[in-house]
Amino acid sequence: MNLWQYLFLCALCVFARNNNSYSQAVLTPPPKSVLVIQPQVHVGKLLKIYPVFPETNSAILSEVNIALQTAGSKEWHQTFHYPQVGVAFFYGYLGNDEVMGQNYSIVPNLAFNTKKEKRIWLQTRFGMGFSYFTKHYDKITNPTNLVIGSSINNMTFLAIDAQFKLSSHFNFNIGVSTLHFSNGHYQLPNLGANIAAATVGISYFPKAKPTYYKRDSITKPIKKLLVNINIGYGRHEFGSATKATGGPKYPVWQGAFYVSKRWRQISNLHAGVFVSYYADYYDFIVSEELFEKQQHLKATVITVFLGHEWMIGNFGLVAQSGINVYSPFLKEYRKQQDAKATADLGRFISNKIGVHFYPCNPIKTASKNIYLGMYLKANFGTADFAEVAAGYTF
Repeated sequence: MNLWQYLFLCALCVFARNNNSYSQAVLTPPPKSVLVIQPQVHVGKLLKIYPVFPETNSAILSEVNIALQTAGSKEWHQTFHYPQVGVAFFYGYLGNDEVMGQNYSIVPNLAFNTKKEKRIWLQTRFGMGFSYFTKHYDKITNPTNLVIGSSINNMTFLAIDAQFKLSSHFNFNIGVSTLHFSNGHYQLPNLGANIAAATVGISYFPKAKPTYYKRDSITKPIKKLLVNINIGYGRHEFGSATKATGGPKYPVWQGAFYVSKRWRQISNLHAGVFVSYYADYYDFIVSEELFEKQQHLKATVITVFLGHEWMIGNFGLVAQSGINVYSPFLKEYRKQQDAKATADLGRFISNKIGVHFYPCNPIKTASKNIYLGMYLKANFGTADFAEVAAGYTF
């Protein structure tokens, strides 16, 4: 072999190697989310949270969750270690068909896996949606159902499962769950249904799990302090969780001003104040001559709060808790009702949970961004009203 033949052979080897590398790069499949079908059953008990409460047997809820197992096509998929995004359909029996009836629910949900998936791992699943009850309180036909006061209710659930890999197409899961139903004080009575349950089911992947997960460098969020404002609207009945029933629905207006700061990709910290104006408080003040002056102001509640927003792509899961620094009506009303200590905590403590939707990605467009919000507002542990809101960050 002469020199030219040797050089030609070396060049051919280099070309073949580069071409092979190029072919492998081209043939690397893009990350694709795959379908997951998860039938399971929740068996538990409706928890008695009030002295007057319907007698019930075991509660049984059947669920089919239709989900996508993400593979990293979006940054938040990678940040949360490739969660499952799904919509669950429930059919439930709460242990007393005559009083509680059945319920049908549709619940968007997210499932998060522990980082190391081998043969066994843990999965945490959270969802919020809507539920329809075939029977609810009626003062004539169903007076003992103080749990559910309306046909349409919110449903929230949390489940923690141990996942056992059976094959590339099947997982077996067993765990525990808690499920909550409430209309957010929109219509009384509204004690709410709380169920503690054990779960068992399977996860079926028709096309097997993803074989490739995308891993990129994650965009760092803007960490400067941002200012937020929003205006919200809700409706509820005046009264406690069990009385008075059949009253009118009153509007509640709320405005919030707070500062926020991103902490890593997944957290957004809040601190600020919200102001709530209750039309029912004002009507009660006027009719009962509760205050002689500044009656509109006396129907207002001012709350300072701290909060956390769990950032998931264009959505944020919001939890806020605060102290009422101005609530003259609640103070006077509690005195008239001779409220117990637990009820009186509702005069001081306000809580919110809900969801934000940002049309523009909040990591890349943190400031000058609008958002829409939905929340459930509570006075301590008692539902107050459901709220829709619009806000702006600058």
